[in-house]
Amino acid sequence: MKKFAVAALAVASVASLAACGNDSSSEREDGVVRIGLVGPETGAAPQFYTDLVRPVELAVADLADEYGLEVEIVTVDDKGTPDGASAAVQQLLNTEDVDAIFGPPQSGNALQVADVIQRSGRPWLSAALAPEIMDESLDPNWLFRTNYNASDLSSVVAQYLFSGDSTVGIVHSADAYGQSGAESIEAEAEELGAEIAAVEAIQPGTTDFSAGISRLAAAGVDTVFLAITAGADTATVTKAIAQEGLAADRVVTNATILADFATLADPEQWENLVFIDPRDLTGDTVAGIAADYEAEYGEAPIIPTNVYSWMAAVDTYLQAVAEVGDARDFDGVREAMEGLEQVSVRDDVYEKPFGAGDHEIYEPEDPSQWIVFGFDGEGALEARGDLASCIADGC
Repeated sequence: MKKFAVAALAVASVASLAACGNDSSSEREDGVVRIGLVGPETGAAPQFYTDLVRPVELAVADLADEYGLEVEIVTVDDKGTPDGASAAVQQLLNTEDVDAIFGPPQSGNALQVADVIQRSGRPWLSAALAPEIMDESLDPNWLFRTNYNASDLSSVVAQYLFSGDSTVGIVHSADAYGQSGAESIEAEAEELGAEIAAVEAIQPGTTDFSAGISRLAAAGVDTVFLAITAGADTATVTKAIAQEGLAADRVVTNATILADFATLADPEQWENLVFIDPRDLTGDTVAGIAADYEAEYGEAPIIPTNVYSWMAAVDTYLQAVAEVGDARDFDGVREAMEGLEQVSVRDDVYEKPFGAGDHEIYEPEDPSQWIVFGFDGEGALEARGDLASCIADGC
């Protein structure tokens, strides 16, 4: 567990303690806003931890002075497992007595702790994608999601996948996120009266997926949807597509590809590979965040979409705390979050993003609000066009 005290633009590591049971750590300073971060510092996907902690640090450094707040960041490792997430959240709530929880960023771990955090009655900010995490029927509902959810993504991706005379196959990670993504596309296909020709699962960390791609080819698949958690696993699949000669007109994935795909994949594996996202990932805001991130940490963001989502979460939460004037007034802060006039990520502004019955920042209905991204010949990200135009004219 680590703590960072943040006031104005100063960020300092003030302690590095054992992961459990330090009674003195529960002592609080009056008026200090204590944010608890939970993510996989260790385990199979530490990039999700890194790109939770760093953007929160950057955003707090940007916004604490603006909102007149002193903020302490407390981080706990969930070890990338559901049991680890349960222990981490209990530590944040009971030992650290945090005012709000950010994370876990991985869907399976977030699902594990959802009931506990909801019962705690404290604001919960999430960028996890599994739609099951959000239960809008809860009153009060303490969860606010500043990322899209997998169901929303599936509804727009399905429009793209089935917009032509295509034979669609799915490859998904054998984990909660991958399974949820595959099931969402299958449900969308059924609603559209379309069929999925084949579905294959890849175990995280697999290095050879040629057998799975051969089965897709045997099923006549020419359009592939990838619901895969890690960019490294996506690279394994695209390598197998190239090696097995699968004639895929389109390979549609998700933004997790940005974590490490380009460094692991050969240029021919980028051909026809696209993903869809509601944020302008090639615009000035994202470029500015990336520059500041690299200046602070000596490397580019690993998962730019998560960086963006967590920065939106910080603005959402700190705005509400500043409006209420007391982070310990949990009900007041939650109601203030629901009533925010806007949430900003640098120069990107979202008007009235939440409401009493709407704790999702993005809406999926309008395809013109989603952008199709691909890669150029050098592996650099490029915007191909908005989804509506790509469906109508191709891209």
